[in-house]
Amino acid sequence: MVSFPLQWYRALHAKIHSGSSFPLAWLIAPAPADLGFALRTTIAAFIALSLALWMEMDSPQWAAMTTWIVAQNSRGQSLSKAKWRLIGTCIGAVAGIAFLAALPQEPGLVFPFLAIWAGGCCAIATFLRNFRSYALVLVSFTTTIIVLSAANQPDNVFMIALSRTTYITLGIVCESLLAALFAPRLEHMAQQEMRERLLGALQGACTGVQGLLRNQPDGLLRSRALLGSIPSLADQTEFSEIEMGPHNHAGDHARASLNAVFAFLARSMTLRIHMQAATPVPPDFQQAIDDISALLTALPTELEQDATITAATRARAQIRLYRTRSQQRGIERLAKFQSLQQQDAPTLQQQQRDLLEGRILESALAKLLMELDLVLEHFIATQTPSRSDHFRFDRHSEKDVLLATNNGIRSAAAICAGGLIWEITAWPDGSTLAMFVAVTSTRFSSFEDPVHAASGFFRGAVWTAIISFILSFVVLPQQSGVETLLASLFFPMLVGGLALRAPGSIAGTAAAYNNFLPFMVGPANHSRMDEITWFNTTPAVVLGIGLGIWAFRLVLPFDPAEERWRLRRKMVRDLRLMAKGRLTFTSAQWIARSGDRLAQIIRHAGTHPNALVEAYLTGAMSAMTTGLLILRLHNVLSHKLLSVDQHQKIAHVLETISQIKGYTQAPALASAQAMRALLPAAMTERNLSQQIDLIRAIGALEVLRHEFTAHATFMDITRRFHLADAPDRLTA
Repeated sequence: MVSFPLQWYRALHAKIHSGSSFPLAWLIAPAPADLGFALRTTIAAFIALSLALWMEMDSPQWAAMTTWIVAQNSRGQSLSKAKWRLIGTCIGAVAGIAFLAALPQEPGLVFPFLAIWAGGCCAIATFLRNFRSYALVLVSFTTTIIVLSAANQPDNVFMIALSRTTYITLGIVCESLLAALFAPRLEHMAQQEMRERLLGALQGACTGVQGLLRNQPDGLLRSRALLGSIPSLADQTEFSEIEMGPHNHAGDHARASLNAVFAFLARSMTLRIHMQAATPVPPDFQQAIDDISALLTALPTELEQDATITAATRARAQIRLYRTRSQQRGIERLAKFQSLQQQDAPTLQQQQRDLLEGRILESALAKLLMELDLVLEHFIATQTPSRSDHFRFDRHSEKDVLLATNNGIRSAAAICAGGLIWEITAWPDGSTLAMFVAVTSTRFSSFEDPVHAASGFFRGAVWTAIISFILSFVVLPQQSGVETLLASLFFPMLVGGLALRAPGSIAGTAAAYNNFLPFMVGPANHSRMDEITWFNTTPAVVLGIGLGIWAFRLVLPFDPAEERWRLRRKMVRDLRLMAKGRLTFTSAQWIARSGDRLAQIIRHAGTHPNALVEAYLTGAMSAMTTGLLILRLHNVLSHKLLSVDQHQKIAHVLETISQIKGYTQAPALASAQAMRALLPAAMTERNLSQQIDLIRAIGALEVLRHEFTAHATFMDITRRFHLADAPDRLTA
């Protein structure tokens, strides 16, 4: 009899994890980890609330709210968010005191200056990543909350600021201490999570590259999820670093490994273009491609099954062997080429050209294998961290000034609107409305698509209002002590915690529900929320959140098509500046920037990308490859080994790229002309160093000719990108 419920639970739990849809599965049969998270955070919130009540704080609900706000899926995320929330709160508290002291009894000036302050904070937050961005958001709305809370009692602004900082700190401490008690083997788990992320990225890369090597042009598009997730995976390594402790550079190695995955994909595109140009490829080269494809098939499984670094070390040895063989074949072709040069017979020119093309193929293959070896090198370093390791990897994230400006303007406009409503209506709880307008507008201001990011937030506020109504009018009036208050809140909070870990869009709704439930219930020592207070406060909160979200729809609304077009203009503009030599990158920096843009396109596309989005991805990958080749040509020119005429041919190609205007085949034609001029020189050049530079330039020009021919429409930034062959004439 006892085993039947257990068997039913296990069956239902297995059904949930098998991917089948089941209504309320996250509530009926939650995963043990999700249940543990919900229980732990609920208890931490109760401890914070109980201490705040015991300390006779004026707004004890904020302590419980903070506990839910800083609680995250991983310990590293919680610690990072708690740290930056505390920093942002302290700075915001000081700023709030300064604002009210500088502008007492001046509502006409307070809101404009608050809007400028919040807008500036949100704009700068756009340039930062992870919870460093969140800290600046905290500065903006903490300042607003303190100013609005003390607007009617400016003499108490210092105590209000100190009180807010105190219960925020209390909530953070309670969550952190309780989470620390239930986080055994934290370092080991963090290392495992980092390993799983890297293995997932490597598996997707191997699948995509296999498709390209087997002449499947959509090979990379089938790795769309990988292309979109690499930047976020790189961000998540920061939290694993925190869990693994100080003096550990595993996170830097993980970011370098993920960046090498992008480079691996870019090199595979270049190799595929060379293979198409050299069709049919030499038999020995084709055999090497088959061997590498087999390696890519087996590699992810071998790494996953081996908990140590043995499989990765063995794979690196195999990759280095294949790379050595590729280099050896290139040397053998060079020797044959030089031998034919000595004979100087016109009938042998075709053989020389075949050997030259073979050297280009082997060079491209060696670069591909080098990037794969680099992926595994850094992967091994993440699994064997050493205190003597001082490796650093900086992603050099792009600073998007226009996006930052838009985010700042949205937040400023929302805060001004909230203040204006308060002034016009003279609503006693108008400050609460303005407060939550500020909280919502600043919280989501740093997102690229704030409407999508905040989609579940308003629903969560509405659900919170419904549950708080039941608690405030049915359940809590019957209670008389803190113990019964906590008992009444236990199940509603536990459900919110489980929903927070549920898959899909419900997590956004749950976040708002958990955050605002303590506020709408309003627990206090000597009173319960009465009808008048509830009907004044709760609508103000819900309306404030709704207005904050509507500000994103009305003020500079986000348009995915417009954003894609802007990204395309930025890509082409960067290529032009790189060709001029006015914008310099290392290969790793360019790949990281291009990878971020690819991820943006995928995020904007949503879950159902169309043919236009697929074309954008192909064009963005082409831009990434083109940028690498421009860097290569600049590198060749910097050696100053080529003749004046050869130098001018390559410089003319770069100049043509730098002057792209509208739809043009000029870069492709210039690349083809330069190839025709350099190829005979490479055939007759006896100086090995000059010949190597010539071959590097010819290989780059061959790919540039293909890219500017195939993607001339994408490079035309004078008009919207369109697919002429698409049945619905998709444009963006």
